[in-house]
Amino acid sequence: MEQIKGTIRSIRYTNTKNGYTVCDLKTDTNTQVTLVGIMPMLVEGENVVATGEYVSHPDYGRQFKVEHCERSVPTLEEGMVQYLSSGFIKGLGKVTAHNIVERFKEKTFEVFQFEPYRLAEIKGITPEKALLFGQAFLEHENMRNIIMFMQKYGVSSDVAAKIWNKFGSLAEKEVKQNPYRLAEPDIGLNFSICDRIALSQGFDPNSPERLKSALLYILSAETSKGHTFLPKKELFKLGVKLARVPEELLNNAFDSLLLEDMIFVERQYPDRVYTEEMIEAERYLARKLTGLNGRRDEYWLRDCDTLIAEYERDQNLYLDNIQKQAIKCALSQRICVITGGPGTGKTTIIKTLIQIFESKGLSTVLAAPTGRAAKRVSETSGYEAKTIHRLLEVGYSIEDNEKPYFMRNEDNPLLADVMIIDEASMIDIVMMEALLRAFPWEASLILVGDSDQLPSVGPGKVLSDIIESGTFPVVKLETIFRQTEESSIITNAHLINQGNMPVINEEEGDFFFIPKLSSKDVITCISDLCTNHIPERFSFDPVRDIQVISPMRKGDTGVRNLNSILQQVLNPEREDKPQKVFGNTTFRLGDRVMQIRNDYTLPWTLTDKDGFISEGLGVYNGDMGIIIDIDFKAELITVRFDDNRICEYKFDRMESLEHAFAITVHKSQGTEFPAVIIPLFGVPKGLVCRNLLYTAVTRARKLVVLAGNLAIMEEMIKNINERERYSGLKERLV
Repeated sequence: MEQIKGTIRSIRYTNTKNGYTVCDLKTDTNTQVTLVGIMPMLVEGENVVATGEYVSHPDYGRQFKVEHCERSVPTLEEGMVQYLSSGFIKGLGKVTAHNIVERFKEKTFEVFQFEPYRLAEIKGITPEKALLFGQAFLEHENMRNIIMFMQKYGVSSDVAAKIWNKFGSLAEKEVKQNPYRLAEPDIGLNFSICDRIALSQGFDPNSPERLKSALLYILSAETSKGHTFLPKKELFKLGVKLARVPEELLNNAFDSLLLEDMIFVERQYPDRVYTEEMIEAERYLARKLTGLNGRRDEYWLRDCDTLIAEYERDQNLYLDNIQKQAIKCALSQRICVITGGPGTGKTTIIKTLIQIFESKGLSTVLAAPTGRAAKRVSETSGYEAKTIHRLLEVGYSIEDNEKPYFMRNEDNPLLADVMIIDEASMIDIVMMEALLRAFPWEASLILVGDSDQLPSVGPGKVLSDIIESGTFPVVKLETIFRQTEESSIITNAHLINQGNMPVINEEEGDFFFIPKLSSKDVITCISDLCTNHIPERFSFDPVRDIQVISPMRKGDTGVRNLNSILQQVLNPEREDKPQKVFGNTTFRLGDRVMQIRNDYTLPWTLTDKDGFISEGLGVYNGDMGIIIDIDFKAELITVRFDDNRICEYKFDRMESLEHAFAITVHKSQGTEFPAVIIPLFGVPKGLVCRNLLYTAVTRARKLVVLAGNLAIMEEMIKNINERERYSGLKERLV
């Protein structure tokens, strides 16, 4: 490792989220060197001592790659002026900075820190502005200190900024006093990092704070895996492993958490350990659903058979007995579940119900969990569908750091007589609680979905629990209607769901399996399918119509690696195609991207077919689209989502986007694509299950191609033992 000293002359690029910076350094020997590396909150004019090594970049030439960087404020007047006028003190320009340094000389920074009122001695600086300058200087120093402190433990700048936003100027002191607070959900730092900080500060490994934090972290982590509770025995097993202490010590921490109402155990379920959010959600759902359960008593429902027969005649439509049973159930019951696989007539039933209810003067709301699912049911049913988020109307709490909340709730319920939710298997327990809190007691709820698909990404298995409780009316559709003689996708999906091998590789067919012996061969095959074979034979757009869906994120045939490769072949770098580097990712004009977390504050615009422009807020996890513009002057990336909403992302908010040439099966739920390619190679054992394969193939409308190891597909079809999810909702509903 080499070491160089000097002054920062200019900053070419900095990523405010992870601190990655490219800058020019003037060394003590008057040579100029380009520094690259993690150097958060670097300011022009600063003195630095950088440790690292020289590297040769193919495009940018010789650079010094920084492994460690020590900084100090400048002592020479020229550097002090550059430092103060670099932009971190709003309203302080070069001329004023020069006047300040000329007046206070080497004591300038002491004045900013300890006597900011003296800045008013400078012409043009009011006493109020002097105090604001001093406050900005201190905030910058304190924020930089916490970022540098956290950087020693591998914590990114954006997480350090969260810590600063929570604790302000006391951030470093608060972190050192109790690092385990950083594992709480609002910061969400990994327990092992908090532990490293704490133990390096001399914390007792057996301290109650450490052990309580370990147990809470485990509960939170397991919730993110889909559980609503954790068996006490399993919690302790994981706790012993994480905290590396005997179980007896965890008992005391566990009892303290119970007394402090940080965790919850019920008398009737003494082995189940809940967080407050999860236990409240289960209890509320059980109360509301059982309270809603019952029959409607409108006079026009006394002869449903005649009503349905008249509808069939008026619409020139034939409904089979199971469909009629589902419609009668939905018309007459306050809660009804209609479940069935692809092509079994769910959309026909939705259309029929809306038309009958509205003919009787009842207002009907149609919704789905995601934007793509809402768009799809809108297109197939002919009725407007909203996302659940949009239906519940997001608002913001100014008092609570602009934390989002739903404006539709128990005090301001939804205005509807009937609510139909499509793709109900995707709804997690938190979203269902929010929906039911806004749901009017006098209305009817109809849940439509495919219970054989994967459960929700979030905690719980709401639809399955409602069905399996046996408390509510459920109609299962089994007859396949939407299937042409030429297509075998739906037939094969049902074969898979029944535990049978699909019919593959028929001449002129639409369901293929291509055997490959290595992950490298699978990747080559997928690239070729996307760029040549499928577009040429089916006239599909490689980016918009073909979707690669992988069981996993990691590995050679996982989403991360496939996205990197598919970007190169589907949207390669060109001189006329602008691109923006963000961390380790290059976003390019024309890239397919996905929003990976809910952002309730992001504005969007939507232009309808008549040219009318509507505006709104909120882009949600799983929304997909295409980058249509990159504006370096305005520092904006513009994305047109699949529902035609247009959003502008500031360069420093791009951490919410990732490439979507390939997506996971979980992220594909509620969507359909003309063509789907599924790699089956190196799939982890925990993902080799039937409902994952079934969910993947049912995403395709016109073409399915699987590539990889046939034995993996056979094993997936045989295996019905999906990962267990701990949920107590079913027992509460019985």
